[in-house]
Amino acid sequence: MGTSASSKGSGTDQSLVPPWADDSPGEPLPDLEPKRFRAFRRAFGTYLKSGKQADLDKALGHYARSATGGRGVGPRRFGAVYTSGSDLYSVLSSIAGDGGLADTRGITKDQLAGQPIDVVCQRLTDALVPPNGDADKIRGAMNEAMIEVLGTADFDPDRLDEDAVQRILGEYLSQAVFQEIVEEVGGTWSQAAANATPGAESRLLETIRAIIEVTLGPQLDGRTNVPRAEIHSFMRKTLDDVWAIWEAHGD
Repeated sequence: MGTSASSKGSGTDQSLVPPWADDSPGEPLPDLEPKRFRAFRRAFGTYLKSGKQADLDKALGHYARSATGGRGVGPRRFGAVYTSGSDLYSVLSSIAGDGGLADTRGITKDQLAGQPIDVVCQRLTDALVPPNGDADKIRGAMNEAMIEVLGTADFDPDRLDEDAVQRILGEYLSQAVFQEIVEEVGGTWSQAAANATPGAESRLLETIRAIIEVTLGPQLDGRTNVPRAEIHSFMRKTLDDVWAIWEAHGD
């Protein structure tokens, strides 16, 4: 599911927000806090040993407050994710309709119909994933979102209604945040008991999905063919709200 087996996590000297990922370029960043990952990784280690939701919530609180610099900084880290997500939403909405916009991105609706879902994912990611440091994360999030919502059957554009497109967007954002957290846990994953990692990852992903559903969903209810700029804004506001909720989780 995740990348825990090979993840080392960021070092404390690495930027809070890499330049390619910054959703608010030009705005100053706070000074790096020494050992900013310590409380988060320690709390996540406790969660890995206990499996308790309360311990996971505490770890996410430390992730939001200290590891990522707080709600004013953490959501900035996902700028490339927002941009690619708004592209994904627009292209999928086009495929669900007349396919005109998708054609301009080299993704032809008629050519996708009846293709294996992995082929469709490959074509989407080839067209939409930016060549930057978040490319693998974005590609993985798109693939997982498409398969989670549409399944593994051959692609049928008629199944891609507005509800499905919105569900794919929410799953995409959830998967991107999930991958980021899994990577930042770093070597703490070694504290998990044998065979416990999949369950810990699954519980983390479900926690992220649930909070994104209640924060992103209301912004999309009743909307169709939402402009790219608004989708970008909706995703950023969603993570602003998520970070605020997580920050409230106490020690």
